Amino acid sequence: MDLPITSSAVSANHSYDLIDCDVHPLMQGGMPSIYPYMTDSWRRRFERKRASPAEMPMRYRHPNGSVPREDARPPNGGVAGSDPAFMIADLLDRQGVDLALLNCLTSLAIAGGQASVEESVVLASAANDYYLSEWLPRDPRFRFAMTVPSQDPLACAAEIRRIGGHKQIVAVSVPPLDILMGNRYWWPVYEAAEEAGLAIYTHVAGAASVYISGPRQGPGVPNSYTDRYLSQPLMAEAAVISLVFSGTLAKFPRLNFIFAEFGFLWLLPLLWRMDRVWRGLRHDVPWVTRSPIEYVNGQIYFGTQPLDEPANPDDLEKFLALLGGDQLLFCTDYPHWDNDMPGTTLRMLPAETQRKVFAGNAVRALRL
Repeated sequence: MDLPITSSAVSANHSYDLIDCDVHPLMQGGMPSIYPYMTDSWRRRFERKRASPAEMPMRYRHPNGSVPREDARPPNGGVAGSDPAFMIADLLDRQGVDLALLNCLTSLAIAGGQASVEESVVLASAANDYYLSEWLPRDPRFRFAMTVPSQDPLACAAEIRRIGGHKQIVAVSVPPLDILMGNRYWWPVYEAAEEAGLAIYTHVAGAASVYISGPRQGPGVPNSYTDRYLSQPLMAEAAVISLVFSGTLAKFPRLNFIFAEFGFLWLLPLLWRMDRVWRGLRHDVPWVTRSPIEYVNGQIYFGTQPLDEPANPDDLEKFLALLGGDQLLFCTDYPHWDNDMPGTTLRMLPAETQRKVFAGNAVRALRL
């Protein structure tokens, strides 16, 4: 595939008002959709295995049977998110989205836990080529977070170097594993992403508490969909701590990290706690030469979805005033059941903060 190369510099010729940093496409037709993008021998292997993205175990199935919204189904009757033309009309045009960052959760689950290491390398590459060929040419407003096979960090780096220069790829979506993000295991991935000017994009992947290689959610196994959903922020908190105190952010100072769909209201008390512990015990981590707050504010961003709203809206407004808006990226999570739409989300923010959250911060975080 002949892929155009783009500069990591932000173009001065573009001005954006609304950038949606979390949109979920699906493969139209399931696993067979990506067979044309792999060798015949691998295709035959998956066909003989009758391979398909595994269903969520019963205890973690959504209580209403489906995470995608029923009213977001395209006219052809497919699953919500599977038709690029309908997504363009229903999300981009209807909501006035200037850019939409596509992140395929099926690819994340496959690459992060459902497939073997060798299979994950082939499947991630084929899925990336599918979206590059079948989705991105459909609308210049589409941007893409390429999936890498996180079970093999060297293969991740090779995949980034293979297609990371494509002009519509703006981030590297890394399926979470049961390895903290500051661990040296990830450094080949971070090195390749930093070279390409691409942010590391981390999203709930569906493998947590299900597959052996998936990340842990707290001290035990969640008992239900609700337990699992509510404990997801714990993974992001652990990852932020690891990135700071391992020295990884200091080692890769030009690399941005994005946490999507973990929420963000937990961030402020975590920053306070990290700063307090660092000031009292900095001799334990001499490679952390600045306050953790400075590292996080300089390199880590958080999606706004899901937005936890207290009974008194004034309480959320006060909290956001304390946090500030420099680290937040607007996300709809379209087409999922708990998505947040731009016309009704975070409109209590001051105008300047809204400009940052709805577009300005994404321009800083992503290679646009």
